[in-house]
Amino acid sequence: MATTVLDPARPGTEELAPRGSPWFLLASVVLLLIGTGGLFHANTSGCCEASLGGETSRTVPVPEPWGDDVLAAAELSGLPPEIVAAQLDVESRWEPRAVSPAGAQGLAQFMPDTWKRYGRGDPFDPRAAIRAQGIYLKDLRRMVQELAPASAQEEIDLVLAAYNAGPTAVLRHGGIPPFAETRGYVAQIRELAATKYAGVGA
Repeated sequence: MATTVLDPARPGTEELAPRGSPWFLLASVVLLLIGTGGLFHANTSGCCEASLGGETSRTVPVPEPWGDDVLAAAELSGLPPEIVAAQLDVESRWEPRAVSPAGAQGLAQFMPDTWKRYGRGDPFDPRAAIRAQGIYLKDLRRMVQELAPASAQEEIDLVLAAYNAGPTAVLRHGGIPPFAETRGYVAQIRELAATKYAGVGA
């Protein structure tokens, strides 16, 4: 362990490097670089966020290529954009090539027969899938009106349950079917919409 010896004539002081020494020059350069770096950071922080514009910030954390598609699907369906985004997260974790064990395909996990009715083109095309999701959600909203939901939140829950279990099951049970998967699906989407995707469309 190194020991510092103090000058007894001047307690509490240590010898400083003379101004012309290499150590003094090195310290000066290091301090100059630190100061320049801090100035650069102060002048550039926020530039990227500002240059992205309002539209991009309105769709964070939706993967960037599909933010506008999610907003369009929400407008088409009449559901909040945070619900549409959270549903895609739960359905496929934003994986365009996802295929479920039951055979559901793509970002919005359409079964082939449902895709034939609501989709156009390739179910693995993310933009086509999100558009079809908006159309299907709009149709499901119309179907669950038969149950006369008491609130907007209840209507959303019924629509999500119908997306997961099928509208026939929801109508037959007069509400969310007593299936653990469907109830968990609705709860998970609501939680993500209220947390991770709460700012989408704001």
